[in-house]
Amino acid sequence: MLRNELYKPWFKDNDWGFEVIDGEYNGVVVQVTDLQFKEETSEDNSNLSVEYHVINKPEIISEESVKSDLFNALFQTIITDLVSEAIENYANNRDDDSKESDLQ
Repeated sequence: MLRNELYKPWFKDNDWGFEVIDGEYNGVVVQVTDLQFKEETSEDNSNLSVEYHVINKPEIISEESVKSDLFNALFQTIITDLVSEAIENYANNRDDDSKESDLQ
């Protein structure tokens, strides 16, 4: 997991996103506005649809830079990490909930 090494997630009410905490985009804060799994894989072999916007960035980082392929790759890496962690946590919690108590 890249959490707390490359990015730090944030949550406020129903909003969520992440702040990049290392590398070229250090200090960029992203809000994810929509994340959906698609039934069919798209042309880019992705079955995940994500809408987001940058809500804060250091002045030294240009608007063009956060629209670049490099930032897109970073974004996809972070989203994949977040989703993988969520799936793992869900599976662990589901397993814990389904186990019967040994105390009877």
